[in-house]
Amino acid sequence: MKNTVLEKLFWVSGWTYDFTKIATIFLMIGLLSHYFFFSVLIVRGKSMEPNYVDGDVVGVNKIAYIVSTPKRGDVIAMFFPGETQKRFIKRVIGLPGETIRIADGLVYVNGTLLVEGYLSPELLTIPNLERKLVEGEYFVLGDNRVASSDSRAWGAVPESFIIGKALVNIAKLPSRP
Repeated sequence: MKNTVLEKLFWVSGWTYDFTKIATIFLMIGLLSHYFFFSVLIVRGKSMEPNYVDGDVVGVNKIAYIVSTPKRGDVIAMFFPGETQKRFIKRVIGLPGETIRIADGLVYVNGTLLVEGYLSPELLTIPNLERKLVEGEYFVLGDNRVASSDSRAWGAVPESFIIGKALVNIAKLPSRP
């Protein structure tokens, strides 16, 4: 009887040790992936409707812009300028060195009308403004232009504030009351 109790104790302690090692390895891989390669962002608010709605869980590729630069039309995850606690998703409209002009509800890049197939044709962009971007700056807008706080309000986004490229909706959280 004594041997079977000791055998069971050794078996349980060995199993616990093995499980702890495996769990630690998975935890380390998950943390490294989250901090360096891939993250998630929960969409809050209406600024990106109808393409991204409140409660969408979006995957963010953090290495996409290490090997390339953001392109017009990309949806990016970014820090709110001046505050690294808030994370937003917005669409890149203007690239470094370009001139963005909003006039009569339409967006122009370097004098050429920007065709935005991801927006409803009757949606207007206000207010009228013109902004010349310098090196390392991006002009971003929300898809729901009426309800979006974006580069029209707080200016261009420095490249250092871009977290990564928003990829796909992973899940949908239940609606908030």
